[in-house]
Amino acid sequence: MTASMGGTRFRLFPAYAAGYAEPETVELSLPPGTIGPGPSDPWMYAVHPLRKADPYEPPSSMPPFRGPTYPPALPGPQGHFDHIPTDAPEFLAAHLYGTVRHTLDIWEFYLGRKVVWWHAPRIPRLELIPFVQWQNAHSGPGFIEMGEKPSHSGREQPFCLNFDVIAHETGHAIMFSMIGVPAEGDVSEPFLAFHESFSDLIALIGVMEIPSVTRRLLTQTAGNLYVLNIVNRIGAISDTEQVRLASNTRTLADVVGLHMAPDGSWIDPTGQHRNQHAIAEPLTGAIFDGLVELYQDGLAERGLIPPEADARGWSRAEVERTMDAVHSTSAAAWARFAQGFHTALDDARHIVARCMAHVILTVRPETLSFPIVAARFLEAAAALGQTRHLPALLDHFLWRGIDPRPALGIAVAPGRGSPRQSASGEQRGRLYVAEVPNPGPDRACCDAFAFIAAHRLMPHSHRARPG
Repeated sequence: MTASMGGTRFRLFPAYAAGYAEPETVELSLPPGTIGPGPSDPWMYAVHPLRKADPYEPPSSMPPFRGPTYPPALPGPQGHFDHIPTDAPEFLAAHLYGTVRHTLDIWEFYLGRKVVWWHAPRIPRLELIPFVQWQNAHSGPGFIEMGEKPSHSGREQPFCLNFDVIAHETGHAIMFSMIGVPAEGDVSEPFLAFHESFSDLIALIGVMEIPSVTRRLLTQTAGNLYVLNIVNRIGAISDTEQVRLASNTRTLADVVGLHMAPDGSWIDPTGQHRNQHAIAEPLTGAIFDGLVELYQDGLAERGLIPPEADARGWSRAEVERTMDAVHSTSAAAWARFAQGFHTALDDARHIVARCMAHVILTVRPETLSFPIVAARFLEAAAALGQTRHLPALLDHFLWRGIDPRPALGIAVAPGRGSPRQSASGEQRGRLYVAEVPNPGPDRACCDAFAFIAAHRLMPHSHRARPG
């Protein structure tokens, strides 16, 4: 899903710190004239403080911001915001708002419903703060706010211009609103890690919805998505620095013993000071591998790559051993069949996003585990007509140490072959729901204290905490 025809135009940096000298024009879902100064709409508003020394800390410090502010970003004569110079303070607010709205547009499309903020009964609108003096960024009850962090070269990187960071925090807000949180004291390591993984993936899908990104991605990689690129380097702050890699090789065996203490601190037996972000990486990697699997299949189905470059079914060791040769072959095919590569990637992204949306709509915070997440993902893939891909997708989860088979409503054998429909499964074409579906946006506001407790357990250790 890309922005609708006739929507309000904004300019966004898909990767401000890694290759985009100029922002890209996108159209948001709201028509011109419906987004007011700030920018603002009935669901969110941006406000740019002249100075905000400390981030919000619920419940003692919460929106709205009441100090002095820069003038709001104003729409042009036709109601668009694409006229604002990139060096103007107003652009920071416009970019933050535009990225949040762009991400929300995409995921409301895949979810098939409006996202009603969990805090709407008490705080109806989400406050967007483009800059606080803090080397971090976070979302919370009624707010998303951004700081900045220097790259290794010393250049400050404002997070309000970093698409991935903004979309990641928007992902947290979407999932808390759709899924809720466990009761205070019952927040689990898998719940927190799932939040981080899916927030990264929400950002990854979101940036791929910008057409110039997929063009640059395929040009940059010659169609080989495992090469370091604009999409799998999540939260890039320079050409060589990023927060995390979607195309990682982490497994659950790598995080054995990593757990959360009763006070919310993390105990890492390796002494690396890791937390839920490390536990999230195997899930992120498995789903990214699934995206590449579906993309590769699309290329093979279209006859765009020769058999020697078709990595489906290969072991990870085989892929790594032949990476240079595969990349060379892929580059030659990409040079001849660029449009087919784009179509295969678009199809794969759409399937993965719909499977993720099904997970968000069906998992419960009280029972969430990686096997359940993987099971709901595979069941959605089957209902979307991807039955023949299930053994390969299952293999990607199993390689990471995630075994969804006990939670599956369909029977899938590892390795390539035809999965069987179990007696408990549904007929293909309808998404199978093993757990009670989430009530969705019409339910009552989730418990504020439980949210605050969960938020405090979600540190972003990849960026500095406040001093």
